[in-house]
Amino acid sequence: MAMTLRCDRAPAWAQLQSAFDTAGRQFDLRHAFVDDAGRFERFSQQAPYLFADLSKNLIDARTEELLLALARECGLEAHRDAMFAGEHINNTEDRAVLHTLLRAPADAPTGPKTAHELREVHATLDAMLAYAEKVRGDHTITDVVNIGIGGSDLGPQMAVLALAEFVAPGKRFHFVSNVDGHELAGVLKGLAPEHTLFLVASKTFTTAETMTNALSAKRWYEQSGGTDIAGHFAALTTNVEAAKQFGIDTTFGFWDWVG
Repeated sequence: MAMTLRCDRAPAWAQLQSAFDTAGRQFDLRHAFVDDAGRFERFSQQAPYLFADLSKNLIDARTEELLLALARECGLEAHRDAMFAGEHINNTEDRAVLHTLLRAPADAPTGPKTAHELREVHATLDAMLAYAEKVRGDHTITDVVNIGIGGSDLGPQMAVLALAEFVAPGKRFHFVSNVDGHELAGVLKGLAPEHTLFLVASKTFTTAETMTNALSAKRWYEQSGGTDIAGHFAALTTNVEAAKQFGIDTTFGFWDWVG
């Protein structure tokens, strides 16, 4: 992708600075609302499940116009279009950035570089849903333990909190990320191996903290009499082979362009 213009070297930048020096320094939000009865409607934006009130920011119509001009001059629109088209806009790693596909409907319009990826996303989502329904319907599984760190820990935690109203009855959820062992030991103390499912979340299946806890959980499971590793462990990883060596045959992968 072509180099983009640095924002402070764009013509609109100088215009913004001039507008601030001549009028922006004296901008008074209270006067702005008095002078413009439609300010709230003018500076509000709405999208499905999202509402943003920008009217209480220190901007006026001229400032908004200049900011949009600055975005265009810096190639923001072209950069956005390149992202959706699957171009390698991640310059440091020379790869595409297609997180949007994870939220796109199966019939969403795509370009030649993203059609295959969208099909793969929905094949994985369908497989994940089928597995989730299987776990929900398995009344012998009472506890689900997510082992991960960073986003692989906080992401599932936030999802569980957000969807708490719809939780399947008879299921408890636990999250382990700390590598010192006390956190895992505290969780395992109240669990029975035959009623526990472990989810190991590591893109490479080599994350030190995650794999240390996963191996400890596996050791606990086996020492407690468990013999069905494949039935009580699942993985979210791109390293399917390493997961198989661990004893896991239920894996849900993600892609290099996810990050």
